[in-house]
Amino acid sequence: MRTSKQLTVTYFSIVAFAIIAFHFSMLVSMIENMESIYAKTRMDKDIATATDMFQGTTLSHVTVPPFSDAYLGKQNLPVWVVLKDDVSDDKPYHLDSDSDTNLEFFSMVKKVVINGQARDLYLIHYDEIYETSEAKMFDTQTTQLAISLLLLVVSLWVVMRISSRLTAPLSSLSKNLASRSPEDFAPIPVPDGAATREIHQLVERLNSYQSQIRSLIDRERAFNRNASHELRTPLMVMRGGLTLLAKSDSKEFIERQRQRMMHACQEMEDYIKTLLSLTRDEDTESLSLRILTEAELQLICSAHMDFRPKSDVLLETVVEGTVATKLPLPTLHILIGNLVKNALSCTESGSIKLIMQDNVIKVVDTGCGLQGKPSGESYGLGLMIVRDICSKYHCQFSLVDNDTVGCTASIVFPAE
Repeated sequence: MRTSKQLTVTYFSIVAFAIIAFHFSMLVSMIENMESIYAKTRMDKDIATATDMFQGTTLSHVTVPPFSDAYLGKQNLPVWVVLKDDVSDDKPYHLDSDSDTNLEFFSMVKKVVINGQARDLYLIHYDEIYETSEAKMFDTQTTQLAISLLLLVVSLWVVMRISSRLTAPLSSLSKNLASRSPEDFAPIPVPDGAATREIHQLVERLNSYQSQIRSLIDRERAFNRNASHELRTPLMVMRGGLTLLAKSDSKEFIERQRQRMMHACQEMEDYIKTLLSLTRDEDTESLSLRILTEAELQLICSAHMDFRPKSDVLLETVVEGTVATKLPLPTLHILIGNLVKNALSCTESGSIKLIMQDNVIKVVDTGCGLQGKPSGESYGLGLMIVRDICSKYHCQFSLVDNDTVGCTASIVFPAE
């Protein structure tokens, strides 16, 4: 595959050759046309003069000063004169190449009436002055052609410089991309010497595309990381429930374990739907808007009561406003449930409040705070899932210490 410089030289050479050939052919054609027009005009005049000179005489040859000789009848032509076979009347022709001369003689034949008799008058014409002028004119045109060729060479140099200026940033960008490792998602710098808008647009689009790839890889890694952890808990619950079912025949105990496994299955299903949704792009604007109810908050709290370190920790819901959201139901439950589990793992005593205000959900605990050491896996994968969900659905998440004890996790939903 050729480089841009090679293509530039090739195409420019073709164009330059075509221009030179056209210029040269136009020059030759112009000189020949001028010569033919001049010869015909001059020879028409000399034939008229020669006709007058033949009238009343028996001559077969006269000289018409300063450049022509006239002959009556083809048999009277000099032996060194050889005419072309396809000559016609009233048109000038060069002598045939078999003629015994190196000069550019013109011949012309015309029917004339001499002494009352129709005769063929042959005129042989050679203008030394014109031929000399023609040679000088050709030399002048050749000089102009040489100057044109020089201008083409200069133009080629300019085009090569422009081509190099335009292609050098692309070559630099290509080398930069070739030297980058597959794990390198750092922004691509604009190449040195990039003076055109297209190069900047190309780099901007490449960085945008690279950002999308990095985001996709991050989502896939997050899915693998979160799935391996978050799905382990409900699986352990189900395995433990199955083990306990084998040790008891109590209907009440069996029903309780069945409810636990049903809840674990539902939680696993919600996690799978949520984690899968985080790994793919979807139009969040097309989702339908709905109002979060107090019953949903209470359901989320009751589903996580088993995560309390101690039974005296109070978990309650407080409704102070309304929240309108487009988050799917499983995703919303995972989002709020992870905040509740995080608060439960950090709170040994006191209370946890799940507060709903206008477009805001807060989880306020009286636990160890951000600087303390939680008993469970606080600030870990659960909060990473929360951040991923908030990022996808354009919510604002914050986690700050309270003025006294504990901390407050807040989610601000976008105003629809």
